[in-house]
This record gives sequence, structure tokens and C-alpha cells, in this order.
Amino acid sequence: MPPTLSIEDAVAVRMHRHGLWSPLAASAGAVVERFVAMQAQEYAYALWATAQRRVQQHAAPGAAGNSAADLASAVDRGEILRTHVLRPTWHFVAPADARWLLALTAPHIHRGNELYYRKAGLDAVTLARVHQVLAAELAGGRHRTRVQLQAALAAAGVEATGLRLTYAMMHAELEQVVISGASMGKQRSYALFDERVPAGPIPDRAWALTLLAERFLATRGPVSIKDFAVWSGLPMSDARGGVASAVEEFPGRFEQVTVDGLPLWWEPATADYTAPSRPRVDLIQGYDEYVMSYFESKYLLFTPSAQRQKPAAALYHSVLIDGLLAATWKHVITSATAVIRVATLRKLSPVEMTAVEDAVVDYGHFLGQPTVTEWLLP
Repeated sequence: MPPTLSIEDAVAVRMHRHGLWSPLAASAGAVVERFVAMQAQEYAYALWATAQRRVQQHAAPGAAGNSAADLASAVDRGEILRTHVLRPTWHFVAPADARWLLALTAPHIHRGNELYYRKAGLDAVTLARVHQVLAAELAGGRHRTRVQLQAALAAAGVEATGLRLTYAMMHAELEQVVISGASMGKQRSYALFDERVPAGPIPDRAWALTLLAERFLATRGPVSIKDFAVWSGLPMSDARGGVASAVEEFPGRFEQVTVDGLPLWWEPATADYTAPSRPRVDLIQGYDEYVMSYFESKYLLFTPSAQRQKPAAALYHSVLIDGLLAATWKHVITSATAVIRVATLRKLSPVEMTAVEDAVVDYGHFLGQPTVTEWLLP
């Protein structure tokens, strides 16, 4: 029988492995590379998710090198890239991982997108023309916004608006024609894939799946095979095969463990994975990897009284207290300040409320703005 791990210990291990309780002494790009892919659907909040996993975030307030502007600069430089790669949705990836990840996941995503391609009139001839126009427009290191590329397509006789443009651009991303470029004002831009991503050998599909499973288990465990399948967007057969291969290829590294009766896979803890002093508050974005990495075992996020249930707004931006969901939050930014609205899901003690307000101040240092906490109590 697999050994048993308590829910409290499983939560602590996850929080440390996610870099939330054990921040990484690494560049922003190295943080992203550690996690293989970090969901970046909401760009500004995704920058925060990357920053809070770095040592600088837990150093002196306003520590240099880890502000929102610093993280945005890392994206502009191409240290971090943003593209559609899993499920599919926007993710941050490291340049060294973009090519092999897309080679692994793109065929499956294309199959899921086929109906939308057909509805948008994006046949093979049209898509080839889209790729040709985009490649010409971006050649020579030029970065262009979505609006600019839409205009270039129209000038070439390719109508692309609404969902047609969305799926045309996604197809070009999946086919390694384009990837994120530098920001242009408040707009994101695209660049040529081969000008931002280094050339390198592509592992065969079986080995790529093994590597993806190995890195997922090491950074998110304890996890279930279904967690891996949902996170990666790959079929359950691929998820089972990838985990089985990772266990075989890295003998003695990964083991099964039972948490609350659920069989999970993990890399047994060797470091001190105890919880920090309580109450420990972490403001995480709604699409944070601590949320999105789990499906079958997501309920471990919730307090014991709410386990296997889905509290209202549980999947929006989350306030974690000692690793468990206690409230939700969002920011409302003006030119003068950032108002952080916090909606509690349970009664917080005065000490917990003070810890939340301290975490809000830290978030303000990241933004480079003073903050105000606005409580929305039940």
C-alpha cells in the first residue's frame, strides 16, 4: 500500500514546490522554465505570479529587479515568451522549451480547433497565405501588434476579423510562425518564432511526453494522473503513458502516496517543507499554477469544511491563508493608487486580516503604487 500523507502536509509540500513558500533564487526566465509553462491569460496578473516565486519578492519592500515593470521588460527582451501552447490558452514559456512543447501539443490542439477553423473559413490554402503574410510582415526583427498584422492581412487580400483572426493567429503560433514580441505601449505584439526561439533538437514524441510528465511531477506533486491530463490538455492515455514512463526512466525518484484516500504521485520530500509562521498569506492570481495544475485534487485548496465543494468565486484571484483558500481578490488601478478588493469566504481573525493587508502592501511594491485594501465582508 502507498504511504499516507496528511492533507496539511500535502498542501505544505505543494506550496513549497510552487515556489510560494520557497522562493527561487533565479531569473524571471528561469522561474518560468522551472514550471515548463505558466498560464498567462491575464497578462498583468501573470507577471505577478512569476515575480512572487522569486527571492527578491520576499526581500526588502520594493527590491529592485522584480517589479511589474521589470517582469514586463523580461517579456519584451524575450527572456519569457507568451503563446498558446496548452489546452489551448495563453502561457508563459522559456525560449528553450517553446519549440519542443509546441511540437508535442500542437497536433492535439489543432484537432480540437478543426471545427473552428472550418467555421472561420480557414482552409489549408488560406492558412498558408496567412503564414506567408505574417512572416513577411515580421521579417528582419520587426514586431507588430495584432491590429497592425490584421491590416497587413487585409492589404494582402486576406480578411481576418473577430474569431477568424483569433484562430488564424493561434494557428500561426501553433505552427511556430509567430510568438510574442515586445510590448508597444499598452499593446502586446508578435515577432517571428525563429527570431525569438533558439534552434535545437526536438525529442521524439514519447520522450517529450516523458519530460513533460517528469517536470510536472517534480514541480506540482503530489498530483494525480488526471491532474496532469487536464493541465496539459492531452488525452488521459497520454497522461498515463507519460507518468508511467517518467517513473520508469527516473527510477526511485517518484512514488505514489495517498492523500485523503486519493492516490497521487510525487517526488518524496527531502527538504524541510514545514509551513512558515502563521498566518501566512499569499495573494495568487485566478490562473496561478497553484490553481490550474490541479483538477481531481483541486479540493485540497479548500478548508476542511469545504473540501470536495466549490465555494463561490473559488477560481478567481485567490487569497490563500496557510495554503488554503480564504478569500478572493482583484485590483482596481487608478493613476494615483491601486485599490485591492478582498471578498472573504469565511470569517477572518484580526491577525489574519492584518496579514492580508501586509500582503496587499507587498503587492503594491510590485506594482510600484500605493495600495488601499477594500474589504467586502459577507
